[in-house]
Amino acid sequence: MGIPLRDYDDMTPHELAIYIEENQKREKFMHDERVTQAYLNAVLQRAKRMPKLEKLIGKAPAKKKPMTDKQMLNVIRALNKQMGGKEVGG
Repeated sequence: MGIPLRDYDDMTPHELAIYIEENQKREKFMHDERVTQAYLNAVLQRAKRMPKLEKLIGKAPAKKKPMTDKQMLNVIRALNKQMGGKEVGG
């Protein structure tokens, strides 16, 4: 799993279990990625005309509109509230 021995010696059983679980998730993701790549390669080899790359990977994300000062302030207030901060100066 790639855990250095010095880190393994300092881990609790719970930390090791978390590390193993995350490693399994990463391995499954990488497996799914390889299967998807193989599938797309097979499909594209059979295609009569190669589709545009933009169509395969999806459109580029639309540019976001600039925020107004009031919108930025509302975002900052929401983040401050999520982090448990107090609003000072109303």
